[in-house]
Amino acid sequence: MKKLLLLPLLFTMFAAAEIYEDFTPSQEPMELTVVAVQPNYVETYLTNLNRTWVRAMNVQKKLGYVEDFNVWTSLSVADSPNVWITVQYKDLASMQATEEKSKAVEAELEKMYGDNEVELEEISKGYEEIRKMIAHHIIYRVDFKK
Repeated sequence: MKKLLLLPLLFTMFAAAEIYEDFTPSQEPMELTVVAVQPNYVETYLTNLNRTWVRAMNVQKKLGYVEDFNVWTSLSVADSPNVWITVQYKDLASMQATEEKSKAVEAELEKMYGDNEVELEEISKGYEEIRKMIAHHIIYRVDFKK
């Protein structure tokens, strides 16, 4: 019996990982937003997200402000949350909003899609009726040594 009690202690002694020795956190932050969309409105939410947020993210990617972005959904409609949104940045400094970046994105959006600010404002207002923001995190990938 005493030997069985010692086994977990042995495993924890050998399992202790050292940062930068056994694993390294990535220097590229990822913004993760977790959303619960009402089950009957997921398709509507994604369609509207494509007309607003995705357009803006495509412009930011084109301008080099973000590395990549994704929208994820679950197959089960009953689960909450059911939408995850990620934005990958080169580094923490890239996440910093500036007036210059904002104006450049606005100008590019207008050039690509025209001035439909009233329509986009209506879409954005509608989000609050069908979704609930669950969490927002800045996360880092962990790279394990082989």
